[in-house]
Amino acid sequence: MASESIIKKIVWYGQGPRLGSQVLQRIAALKKYDITFIGRKEPSEYKNVPEGIPIVQVDLKDHKTLVKALTGADAVVVFTHFNPGGDLDIVQIALINAAIEAGVKLFVPSEWAPDTAGGNGATIAKIGPNTLPPNPAVAAKRVVHNYLLCRSAANQIDFVSLHVGNLLINLSAFASLDINKRTASLGDGGHGLISVSSIDTLTKGLDSLLTQYPKFKNGFFYICDGETSLQRLVKTFQEASETKEPWKITSFSIAERKQQADENMRNGVFTNKEFAAVLTFPFTGGLTVWQNPDNERLGLGPPSDGKAQKIVDDFVRSSIAKGYVS
Repeated sequence: MASESIIKKIVWYGQGPRLGSQVLQRIAALKKYDITFIGRKEPSEYKNVPEGIPIVQVDLKDHKTLVKALTGADAVVVFTHFNPGGDLDIVQIALINAAIEAGVKLFVPSEWAPDTAGGNGATIAKIGPNTLPPNPAVAAKRVVHNYLLCRSAANQIDFVSLHVGNLLINLSAFASLDINKRTASLGDGGHGLISVSSIDTLTKGLDSLLTQYPKFKNGFFYICDGETSLQRLVKTFQEASETKEPWKITSFSIAERKQQADENMRNGVFTNKEFAAVLTFPFTGGLTVWQNPDNERLGLGPPSDGKAQKIVDDFVRSSIAKGYVS
């Protein structure tokens, strides 16, 4: 007989319309957790919080009030902005410090993306060729990783960090695809394999980590539905059109764009352009291929070509309906 889950009450921070709110709605629909939503805006500003979930406005600079908001929670789950000026590290360290004082058991940082931790494809020493070098684009997440590693080693709080394949969200930041002109500009020709995930798989992975705590704690976990490439995605666009007319594909060097972005960041220029140039490597350049995905450990089905193609098919169908690639 399975033991009863320790994680019952969750405080949820962050609710972006493309990801955070969708996962929140799916987790809430499980009816397994007592969820409270916290955010910095007025409660009325949060339109997509499921009915019945309390919304509490917090000031991240008011430590005492934040501790009060987190008191009684078993876990804190975070979905917050990962972009220049988003202060992802400052936001989460404030939440971690308050969670520690409030006695929260588990902290789930805002990840849901490629391997900013550097564990995938690495040696047993967690040093390997497929890791992202330190730079401002990944620094905020690494600050949070290191802080949680320190606090967990001091037995102050546990954490789990969930990394998923490319969710095909904000793809236009990393590759240019024009449905009407039937053109695509792809990094290194779009030949690199990338792991892809659905939001449903992300939700199942998160639920598994919450349900099975403390079996899984203080580690980095990687899940996906399968592998594909941008070339495969463009071919699917072509096959889905009435004319089946081939697309014109041009290529750019991911390495050259990153080198220029690194130079800009060294000189204090850090905009969304530099951010995207660095992250094109993990998002579409092959560093998002999980070497040993944790699907089986977390009770998920194994990755497969069929699952990956379904994600591509759904993305293409949605993009054609909208008339553009987002």
